[in-house]
Amino acid sequence: MNTKNSTSGLLFGLAIFVGLMPLTFTFSTENTQLLLDTSFKYAVWAGQTCILILLLLTKHNLSKNQLIALAVLYLVVPFTFIFNESGAYFLILNKYTSSILSWAVASVLIGKLLFLQKLKEHSNL
Repeated sequence: MNTKNSTSGLLFGLAIFVGLMPLTFTFSTENTQLLLDTSFKYAVWAGQTCILILLLLTKHNLSKNQLIALAVLYLVVPFTFIFNESGAYFLILNKYTSSILSWAVASVLIGKLLFLQKLKEHSNL
């Protein structure tokens, strides 16, 4: 059993799950609400913070394609929007804490991607 690939797969799956957490919603009798609009917003923030810390503390065990996919996911999720009667409405962008945490994770992922690329270039010399 290759523990590096299983750890990488687990981290990648967890990062996708947490990356999509701000888009989760709850049903009530009147309407649907984003989880960020309820008292469970702290769970979303805790998940994003945990992923940020995990990515900062782990070594480069994600592939280049995984890093790119996760960086795009964390960059794009705060810009999700819906259309309603008054036009387009951003779902996450005005939830500043979640947006900043998503972009912080994306910046760490891009940093890891660039550092990994530079490391490979210097090892070929």
